[in-house]
Amino acid sequence: MDTPDFYISKPDAVKARVSELKDQGREVRARLAPVLKKLWDPKRDLKIVDNLKGFQNLRYRFPNFAAVVDVYEANAIALSKVNQPYEAQPILLCGEPGLGKTLFANELARTLGLPYYEIALSTITASFALSGGSVQWENGSVGFVAKSLADSAVGNPLFLIDELDKSSGSKYNPMNSFYGLLERHTAERFKDEAVDVELNTSKIVWIATANDVANVPEAILSRVRPFYIQRPDQAGMRAVIASVYKSLRKNKPYGRLLQEGLNENVIKALIDQLPRAVRQSLEDGMLKAIVADRDHITPDDLMAGRKEKQRVGFC
Repeated sequence: MDTPDFYISKPDAVKARVSELKDQGREVRARLAPVLKKLWDPKRDLKIVDNLKGFQNLRYRFPNFAAVVDVYEANAIALSKVNQPYEAQPILLCGEPGLGKTLFANELARTLGLPYYEIALSTITASFALSGGSVQWENGSVGFVAKSLADSAVGNPLFLIDELDKSSGSKYNPMNSFYGLLERHTAERFKDEAVDVELNTSKIVWIATANDVANVPEAILSRVRPFYIQRPDQAGMRAVIASVYKSLRKNKPYGRLLQEGLNENVIKALIDQLPRAVRQSLEDGMLKAIVADRDHITPDDLMAGRKEKQRVGFC
C-alpha cells in the first residue's frame, strides 16, 4: 500500500509568507528566517517502524512501563504489516517523581527510530512558548512546536511534554495549545502566531508526563490515554539496577575501569531506591571506587555519596 506524499505546510502558503516579510524590518525577518528556510521544502517522509527488535530490551530496562511498551509495539507490528507510517494515540505517563518517565520517553524514541523533541511545562509560563508569539511584539518568535517540526526530517517525530501538571494557570496558559494539537482534525491546521502559516502537526507522536493527574484538566485527559506507572517490584528493580549500571559503564569514559557486574550487597543497598536515585548513587559509587583504586563498587561508596548530598543546602 503506497503512502501519499506528506507536507507539513503548503508550499504556496510558505512562499506567500516569505513574500509578505519583505516589507518587514531586518530584525523581524531574522527571527523567522531559520524556520521558513526549513519550511521552504515542506515535504517530509513519514517514518515506518519495521525494526521490532528493541521493544524487548525496552521492557527489560523499564519493567514498570511494560504495559506502555506493549501499546507502542502493537502499533508498530500492525502498521508495519500494511507498510504504513508509525502513529500512536497521545499517551500520558502518570506517577511520582523519580520513576524514569522522561528517560523512558527518550529511549522509546530511540527504539522507534523517531526524532525526539522535549519541552518541560514547568519552565514556561505562556502559550507563546509552544505556539509562537506575533512578530508585531518586540520579543515575538517561533514556538516550540513549529520550530521542532520544521527541524524534523520526518513528519511524525516524537514530542515529549514533560510535567504537564506543572502548567501555569494564567490566561496565557501553555496548556491551551494542546486542546487543538491533541485532536487529529484540528492538528492538521495548527498555526504558529509568528510563522503565520498553517502546519500539519497531526502525525506527531505525543507523550506527556505528570506527577499528579488531578492537576491536569479533564479536557486534556479526554484527549490522552493515561498510564499510571508504579515503582518496580524487587525483581524489576534488579533489572533496572543492572541496566543503569551497564549504561553508565558504556557511556562514562572511565566505565571500563570497573568490573562488568555489581556485587550482590550493592544491589541490595540499591533495591529500595527509585530509578533516578539509583543512577545518581551508581555514578557516585563508580567515582568513589575509582578514586580508591578499586574495580568494583561497595555499599560504603553508595552511602558516602548520599551523605555528601544530604549536607548540601539549608535543609
